[in-house]
Amino acid sequence: MQVRRVAAVATLAVLAVGSYAPALAKAKPIAMEYDVTGVPNPQPLPSGTSCLDAKYEGISRTTKTIKTTGAGVLSVTLSGFAGDWDITLMDANGEEIAAGDGTSTGAGAPSTAGVDTLEQKFKKASTFQVAVCNFAGSPMAHVKLSYK
Repeated sequence: MQVRRVAAVATLAVLAVGSYAPALAKAKPIAMEYDVTGVPNPQPLPSGTSCLDAKYEGISRTTKTIKTTGAGVLSVTLSGFAGDWDITLMDANGEEIAAGDGTSTGAGAPSTAGVDTLEQKFKKASTFQVAVCNFAGSPMAHVKLSYK
């Protein structure tokens, strides 16, 4: 009788651990780099960034949709510009989750001195959008994105 009880408890323990395993699983790493172009768009929006307005996609905004397989940390670096470019992280529905640190290189800075960064932790598999936009900067920038 005692053996059956131990076997039943052990089986339940294995099932419980197995049901939590997908949520705790580490995501398959994602790494990408790409160049972006956009005309300056210093629109005074309530959010403070034109990255949230989808009507600027392909004009001053470039968005990538990312699907992850588990928990991890998203790191985005936007570089190689002068002036003011922004990073905005949105959920699958376009609602803002986080924004980059923000930057503006100023008039005396070299033409590629701008850098903006964003880091966000996710506890489970997610689908999100990473938007970069030219608020008031030079027409080109470079994005480096990783999820691990």
